[in-house]
Amino acid sequence: MSLFGLYYPLLLLPCVLAQWSNTSSLAFPAPKSYSTASFNASAQPTASPRRTDFSNDALNDLWNLVGPVATGPVTSTIEPTPEPSVYPQPDDELFHPLVSSHYPELKGKKLPANFKWGLASSAYQIEGAARDEGKGPSIWDLLSHRVPDFVRDNTTGDVVGSHYWLYKQDIERLRSLGIPRFSPSTSWPRFFPFGHGPVNAEAVAHYDSIIESMHAAGVRPSITLFHWDTPLALFTEYGAWTSPRVVDDFFNYAKFVITRYDEFVDEWFTINEPQYCNWQYSNYPAGEYYPAFNGVGAGQRARWLCGHHTLLAHAKVAKWYHGEFKGRGRITFKNSGNYFEANSTKPEDEVARQRNFDFSIGWFGGPWTDGDYPQSLKDTLGDLLPTFSEEEKALIKGSCDFYAIDPYSSFIAHEIEGGLESCTSNRSHPSFPECAGSVSVAPNGFPIGPAADPSMSWLYSAPKGLRKFLKHITTVLFPSVPSIVVTEFGTAEPFESRLSSLPQIVWDLRRADYMQGYLDEILLSIVEDGVNVEGAWGWAVFDNFEWSEGLGTRFGLQWVNYTSETFQHLHHLATGRRQASTHSTSLHPVYLTAGPLPLAPDNSTLLPSLSSPPGACHLPAFVLADETPRLPPSPVAPNPSISTAPNFAAQTTTSGPGPSSSATNDPHSTIPPILSAPAITGKRARSSSIDLDEDPDTSDSDALRGRSSRRPAKRRHKTMRFGTSHDRSQSPSAYPKSASHSPAPKASRSKVANGDSHKSAQSNGFHTNGNAVADRPAVPKSFRGHDREEVTRLMIQGLQDMGYNDAAQTLIRESGCQLEGPTVASFRTAVLKGDWNEAERLLFGSSVSEYGGSAGTKRKSWTRNVRSPSPSRRRSEGLLFKEGADRKKLLFWLRRQKYLELLEKGDTTKALHVLRHELTPLNRDELHALPSLIMCNSPDELRAQAEWDGAKGRSRAQLLAELSRFISPRVMIPDNRLATLLDEVKATWLASCRWHNTLTTPSLFFDHACDPADFPRRPAVELIDHESEVWYLKYSHDGTMLASASLDTSIIVRETKEYKVLFHLEDHTSGVSHLAWSHDDSMLISCAAMNDSSARIWDMKTGMCLQTIQDFTYNCIAAAFTPDDQHVVIGSQDCSHWLTKWDLSGTLVHTWPCTSPSLRVYDLAISPNGKWLVVLLHKRILVYDLPTGELLHETEQEGDKVELTSVSISADSRYMLVSMHQNCIKLIHIETQEVLQEFTEHQQTKFIIRSGWGGADQGFVCSGSEDSRIYIYRTNDGLIEVLDGHDNGAVNCVEWHPTDPNTFASAGDDGKVVIWKPNRRSGVRD
Repeated sequence: MSLFGLYYPLLLLPCVLAQWSNTSSLAFPAPKSYSTASFNASAQPTASPRRTDFSNDALNDLWNLVGPVATGPVTSTIEPTPEPSVYPQPDDELFHPLVSSHYPELKGKKLPANFKWGLASSAYQIEGAARDEGKGPSIWDLLSHRVPDFVRDNTTGDVVGSHYWLYKQDIERLRSLGIPRFSPSTSWPRFFPFGHGPVNAEAVAHYDSIIESMHAAGVRPSITLFHWDTPLALFTEYGAWTSPRVVDDFFNYAKFVITRYDEFVDEWFTINEPQYCNWQYSNYPAGEYYPAFNGVGAGQRARWLCGHHTLLAHAKVAKWYHGEFKGRGRITFKNSGNYFEANSTKPEDEVARQRNFDFSIGWFGGPWTDGDYPQSLKDTLGDLLPTFSEEEKALIKGSCDFYAIDPYSSFIAHEIEGGLESCTSNRSHPSFPECAGSVSVAPNGFPIGPAADPSMSWLYSAPKGLRKFLKHITTVLFPSVPSIVVTEFGTAEPFESRLSSLPQIVWDLRRADYMQGYLDEILLSIVEDGVNVEGAWGWAVFDNFEWSEGLGTRFGLQWVNYTSETFQHLHHLATGRRQASTHSTSLHPVYLTAGPLPLAPDNSTLLPSLSSPPGACHLPAFVLADETPRLPPSPVAPNPSISTAPNFAAQTTTSGPGPSSSATNDPHSTIPPILSAPAITGKRARSSSIDLDEDPDTSDSDALRGRSSRRPAKRRHKTMRFGTSHDRSQSPSAYPKSASHSPAPKASRSKVANGDSHKSAQSNGFHTNGNAVADRPAVPKSFRGHDREEVTRLMIQGLQDMGYNDAAQTLIRESGCQLEGPTVASFRTAVLKGDWNEAERLLFGSSVSEYGGSAGTKRKSWTRNVRSPSPSRRRSEGLLFKEGADRKKLLFWLRRQKYLELLEKGDTTKALHVLRHELTPLNRDELHALPSLIMCNSPDELRAQAEWDGAKGRSRAQLLAELSRFISPRVMIPDNRLATLLDEVKATWLASCRWHNTLTTPSLFFDHACDPADFPRRPAVELIDHESEVWYLKYSHDGTMLASASLDTSIIVRETKEYKVLFHLEDHTSGVSHLAWSHDDSMLISCAAMNDSSARIWDMKTGMCLQTIQDFTYNCIAAAFTPDDQHVVIGSQDCSHWLTKWDLSGTLVHTWPCTSPSLRVYDLAISPNGKWLVVLLHKRILVYDLPTGELLHETEQEGDKVELTSVSISADSRYMLVSMHQNCIKLIHIETQEVLQEFTEHQQTKFIIRSGWGGADQGFVCSGSEDSRIYIYRTNDGLIEVLDGHDNGAVNCVEWHPTDPNTFASAGDDGKVVIWKPNRRSGVRD
């Protein structure tokens, strides 16, 4: 991806300046007013840190938020070895031509003599050494370690290319390749571990050395001060870029670096791509992994505050640089932006195009305009967008010396569906706030260019877009720009991370085509369009950590072998130098197989070289950090017969002891020679409970696995040795202490199956007692058609469950059956005692598993003993599972319990290890909830947040019961199996009982059937106090009161013994359409329609109106009390107050965001558990998380005549009933939105008909109907009864008594409230 290999005019540029090449020692000024200190992040804490504490303890506390960090194979600065003076390159005349210019007419055209070019990268992406030499953690250390799946491949920047230690070799390679410039970034948390305070002296010495090395090599630096690695300390102190305090802290950092190095740096980039505030910063997990200061979490507010303070930080540095400091160079910031072209000539598409520009580079265009934001941002964002003072605008305006742009691709802009206005007026719109669409497909439906790696789905090669963009920026968007620099451009070769063959890797034709095309267009922009393009930097100098894509996406012009412990670098086809030719202008790129970088000195800790293919980058699953590798690679010695293929051989230069591999003529090998190291002997650490031998059965595939880019920060052995594939050492961390003897009672192993040596199916998992009465008469194997053995074991378990242990033992002796064998008993004991490693061994066996951690890691069996294979240590095959059992789920449950108990005990280190190495590899959806538990401040908080009762509670027994459900019953009878069978018998009876409506448990002595006469089908009481239609009924929660609402504007509240009137409430002036009780039944809220349009809260002890809420201009439809009875939620058909929350004093507390300009509520309900708020619109069902107000689901009901009328939520808060036109009630699962049942026999086509739950265990659905009838359905069946009880009109509402399943009430247009009772009060007919 470099520029030097793609344009021959570059050869005409001087590679280095004479004065720059001076290798004399440099003198650096010492900026005033700064203090220095030495930091040791590994020092153990001695005191509690304070916010103003800059000690080693405080730094340790910051790193504890991240967790253990990996250490690479190189841990000290390596002196460079000479690079080859001539690199091998492909012969374009032999078989395959090289990528040539896209424009033959450019022959003879040259880039300006002063054109600046080179390669770029950033500190976090290439340095590694994450915790070394006093560096503080950055936000990306936290994100990559602690936030599951924030990085696609779950890698980190702990090690990457180890540029921190290998920078001298990297710079020497740039010099040898003829690259005149390098644009890295400095690390803010390396200079200032806390973001402010003392400067880290070791960081100063390190970057001094980098500048000196570049000076000596003639490679000129252009430095970026900030490339997204914000010090984590600033997030924990005040929220970093969402707080204005960050401006001064960034200025303090920038001032120090610039003061020290300005004499040697030509350009300063204060900020890299501040647009990252949108697609990265706004997704940071504030409030979850660090505090959300001032209530600013992830989302829009964070985005705009971040951008605002970024502009101010840059401007403050720029003003100081040219004003007080009078710097010698130039200063600006780098923009992230792409070219947009309208999809058509429609004005709407052109508007979309401009909005795409405004919300990307226009957002940060203030330095080139009036110092303010574009008007489109102000109009759309309103109060979301912070405002600049006049002084701040003046500070920003003119703060950039030139324009820097990273123009990777181009897009087609188009108007969004529904139009601009529907989006800008609705902050919940998925396209808000840009409210403009863009695609990578041309109007004719074809992609705009070749695609990059699929992980970068937005990136397509679009070179012509670059030329258009450069002109558009300098002539249309920002005409005041004097010059422009392309500060990054490059692409990720598709699927490069999956390649294992060197010839495939180096012929990166798509990258070469991309680079050639973009350079063509830069030259055309200069010579044809007259744009003052002053330079270009290719991305990236070599493969790096590509942020949320991790290490699996490769942008490097140099390929990095992450599986090699010496970080081999390999140059791509695209990394070529154009040379003059007398015949043509074709490209002559360099192809190089660079030898390995030198090994560390003898006293450095090294991992072995690997025999895996150089291109096979084996990336680890998500871990918080690596203290020890999850799957340590097995050391293998390089095969001396392996060499590079013909024409691709390269000499290997070694440093230090150890022979180098010589090339051979093996035509099939594409693996470069790898340095071996002298054999090092050493004692390996062992588990304290068992001494393990080498296992010859271990799969050789372990030896082929590549090293993760992260290394253990702490190793349990001092050195490792190189050996053959059969002489492997294994990480001792892979062997648990669970190898101790099983706690099971000793028994005849030959008669025990399921985990022991005997495997006869006749044993069925239980131990046959050999001491049974010898002359016992033979008994049949069946008992009334059932397996006698199964029945016996069920009886044994049932007796034990009921506490009849002596009787159970008598049955065991007499029958000769055991409830379960020793292995099962041992497993049960291990779970109940919390011996989790033993529990895993017994459950899954000691055979190889694939899921990391204790019993599930690919490794040697822990059941072998080097001294003696004791019978108690024999290999186990584990327990027998039910067919289809998800073993990963069971393993996850076991390890989750282990993790929670470690946290409960306060052993965070071990808990982190379990989370990282044992839980994470299982890749379960439930994993995301576990990391945050580490932040709990006490065991009580942990138990509450995890909804777990602790190790001393019922959690272990509950876990055992859950596990037993998936173990074959022939091995381990599920807990309480006899009771479960009896429950199932009763459940079958009840499901088939059409009229079941009693809370009494059926007797087992008789087959169950309920008498229809005991069902409430008789109109027992008629209440006729209302003067007009009765619209609504509602029982109090305790069932002692019944309230009814009517068109006659009144509410009547009755007691429910004799149904005498308690209160007659008549303050409303229009019909009352809705009622709701407070949870303690002390208050009632009513909603009135039409001219009244108000809600009133009533005291149910006095009948007085406590509060009237009448801010609505249209119908007030429905209301409900929040679980604390301190607020009410009201839905109305007033668009400005469509869904609101009020306190009891009538003060508006919250209005839910309006997702459409004409939202009108038809009904609402709050679930009994207080979790859900369900809102009905005309055709849509909205489900909100009530505590957070977040919209979780939005479901539209299909059908031209569909209109939703009422909603009711079940007592267990899992289901809802939704009534709708035409003639339909749907039973819907709230969380999944799955429709489980539909009821359609009643009539509902014009009016609001309310349905509800009823009967014992809410086994019925009751509904009114427009034909004056009441329809009763079974929830699991269908219609069972139609009742006549009202004279005329519709039955508007049916309400079942909450505590008496034999009573319900109905209300109709005939003005009646009817109370329904059974025909007789009898028991159950048996």
